[in-house]
This record gives sequence, structure tokens and C-alpha cells, in this order.
Amino acid sequence: MVRDRQEPAGTVGAVKKVRLLTVAAVVLLVAAACGNSGAPTSWDDNPADYKGEADVGQPERNFRDGCEEAGFEELDAQVGQNLADVCECSFDQIREALTFEEFKGLDDDLRSDINADLTEEVRLIMRQCILEESGL
Repeated sequence: MVRDRQEPAGTVGAVKKVRLLTVAAVVLLVAAACGNSGAPTSWDDNPADYKGEADVGQPERNFRDGCEEAGFEELDAQVGQNLADVCECSFDQIREALTFEEFKGLDDDLRSDINADLTEEVRLIMRQCILEESGL
């Protein structure tokens, strides 16, 4: 006889939230690396003021904007209230983990095929930031 493995109720909800935001991550990365005003060639290209921060590079601005737009409608209130922090955390950790060329390559893959897989490393980063910044 095979028994169904049951997770505690709180764990199931957190897993669903993480899955939702992982889907949103695919959408946000499509908009992340390149904007309409020319393709950046480094993390800090085309700096500008952004949400009270000085000299934020175009890739970060595009990533955070795309992340917030992609994730907002898909999430419950708890994650949605912290979405700006989730997006900032995700960008910061991705920037530490990947070279700009790797980031741009991932963006290029997703632009050519929206169903392209995120790397496991990026999925883990997104999950970690969702859990940390949303208090899940």
C-alpha cells in the first residue's frame, strides 16, 4: 500500500507561492537585460536615478521593473507587499552569481523561447529571495 506524503499546511502554501514566482521569474528575465534604449554591455551601463537610488545601471532597472510587473498580478498579498524587495534581492544575488555575459545569454535564450529553462542556480536564487523577503 502506497501512502500519500502529506506536507504541513504552511509548507504547501509556501511551495505554491515559490512556484508562482518562479514562473514570474521567466517573464521578468525576458525584460531584464536589454531595454528599448540600446543593449547594455555591462551591469552598470546607462546609469540613472531609480526609486531614490543614484546611478543604477540599466540592466538592474529593467530587471527590477520587469520583476515587479511580472510578479504583481500573480501573487498573494504577503508576497506582493514585498515584491520590490524580492526583485532587488534577486537581482543582487544574480549579479553575484553570474557574469554579465551569462545573464545576457539567459535573457537571449528566454527572448527566443519563452519556455526556455532557467538555470537551477537562478531558480534557487529566486526562491531564496521570495522566502526571505516575504517572511515565508
